[in-house]
Amino acid sequence: MRRKKEGDQKCGDGPVVFFAPSIHHTIRELIIDTAKSKKIPFQRAAASRATGTDTDAFAHSNGGVPSALISLPLRYMHTTVEMVSKEDVGNVIKLIYETLLKIKPEMKLKYH
Repeated sequence: MRRKKEGDQKCGDGPVVFFAPSIHHTIRELIIDTAKSKKIPFQRAAASRATGTDTDAFAHSNGGVPSALISLPLRYMHTTVEMVSKEDVGNVIKLIYETLLKIKPEMKLKYH
């Protein structure tokens, strides 16, 4: 049931882009468009409430800070044997970098 509700993310299939209440839709769509145009593999995940990350807190602080969440798929988080895919690490970096290049001062990024 959890996979059906939240998505199924796998190591080696690319960064994970989140859909959640704290995620700014314009930035999220910019990330997805960037991934598609640059042919960066990515996965999707959904959270109906909290993402379980700091994004939930700072997205709504100071009147709203436009926020997105790109996660690195991994196994055995917070253990001495945590594992990630080198390709995923590179693709997270590339996706963040390429997306930042597309953000312009005139973009409307307010929450309200």
